[in-house]
Amino acid sequence: MSGLAKFFVVINLVLALFFLGVSATLFKTQKNWKEVAQDAQKEMADNVTKAEAMKRQLNGTILQKQANVDSLEREKEQLGTQVNTLQNENGDLRKDKASLGTKISDLESRIAQKDTHLQDKDSNIARLEEEISKLNDEAQDAANAKKVAESLRNRALLDKEQLSQENEALNKELTALRADFDDQKLLISRIVDSGVRLPDIGVATAPPIDGMVVGVEEGVVVLSVGKDDGVEVGYEFTIYDGNTFIGKVQVTKVLDDMAGCTILFEESGRKISDGNKASTRLTS
Repeated sequence: MSGLAKFFVVINLVLALFFLGVSATLFKTQKNWKEVAQDAQKEMADNVTKAEAMKRQLNGTILQKQANVDSLEREKEQLGTQVNTLQNENGDLRKDKASLGTKISDLESRIAQKDTHLQDKDSNIARLEEEISKLNDEAQDAANAKKVAESLRNRALLDKEQLSQENEALNKELTALRADFDDQKLLISRIVDSGVRLPDIGVATAPPIDGMVVGVEEGVVVLSVGKDDGVEVGYEFTIYDGNTFIGKVQVTKVLDDMAGCTILFEESGRKISDGNKASTRLTS
């Protein structure tokens, strides 16, 4: 039974009891039953009117409450749907959080590796900068040496023509000396054959002097040693490439810091060139 039906049953019961009460009172007092009945009927009609008004009010209230209940049910369903959605989103967020945690750990590991690589790069950069500084110093030294060598070469080339002329003159003189030497050898041979003993002839030798070839052109060899090193005209220098014998030269012109020479002899298949060692001493 609904609440509304129960309400009407209660109202009818109240009205019945009220009617019985009124009837009993009228009967007890023995008044005019018609008036009493009319009054009771009027009062009952008023009560019915009030009851119907209350019924309508209650119906409106019940309908409003029912509408509120339906609205609350709909809101409950909506909230349930939202709760399910939020729970699903919460599950997704937890998964995203776990995934982000894994990614953060991976990024931290990569950052640590990058820091190690950066430290290694800084060390390599410092080492390379030090090597570059050394190479720059070596390059500067090489440039200075090149300037000195170019200066020596230029000075030697300036004397080239003069040396060539002197070389030509010396070659003529050497040819004459060789002819004279052959004559002297023939004379000595004849003297020795005749039984005459000749004394030993002393030969002057050059002091130990070491240098290098700084220029070769048209048979003229320029050495890096000169008067300041004790070089004199006539000294003979042996030329080496490392420890390999190349040939021999003889000094024909001496400057303070260089000397010009003519080639006396070159080993078969070899040529005297820039950078060869030159020494008045024989080396093995």
